[in-house]
Amino acid sequence: MFGRNLEEKKNYIAKIAGEIFFAKGFKESSLHDIAVKGNISKAGIYHYFKAKEDILSHILFQNTDVGIKALEESLRKSEARQASPRESLNEFIKVYAGYLLKNRRNSLLVLRERHQLSGKSAKALQEEESALFTLLRNQLLSVADLNREVDINLITFHILSSIHWMGYWFDESGPISKEESIDHLIHIISNGILDSNNGERVK
Repeated sequence: MFGRNLEEKKNYIAKIAGEIFFAKGFKESSLHDIAVKGNISKAGIYHYFKAKEDILSHILFQNTDVGIKALEESLRKSEARQASPRESLNEFIKVYAGYLLKNRRNSLLVLRERHQLSGKSAKALQEEESALFTLLRNQLLSVADLNREVDINLITFHILSSIHWMGYWFDESGPISKEESIDHLIHIISNGILDSNNGERVK
């Protein structure tokens, strides 16, 4: 369905384009491909987007913006129930990882095609990503038992990278579920990879 209002129509075109960009790559995709798959004329596309890069920009901004809003809502809920900083951090990671895996195609497009943006679009996306970085960084700083010997920016980048790369390796048909994968990630972030029991099972 093409959509009734401006936003619905733009989102429809972006959805079709996202499927094509993901399958063929941004450079190899054309407005003709989008027009054919979406059953809309190229002139119709130009009515809503000036160029192919504008469609990619719309997809990436929307993905990042919705993700940030979900995280802000998560922090508000944690504050409302007076969760501890550690609990708030865990929920933050769970919400963000869950969002990226649910919207896996667009999330991977951010990683694969973000360098295709130029000028104001590239700068604006960088500003949104900086806002996301700051949200997580501030949440980490509120955790009392955070390892202060490790640079806080490095920790923040490490967590964000781990979450984003889940989109590449996670297999729906694998031995562990999406929820279990996220729980394991949180455990690794909180406790590291070394066994505090020196390999001995706790009875």
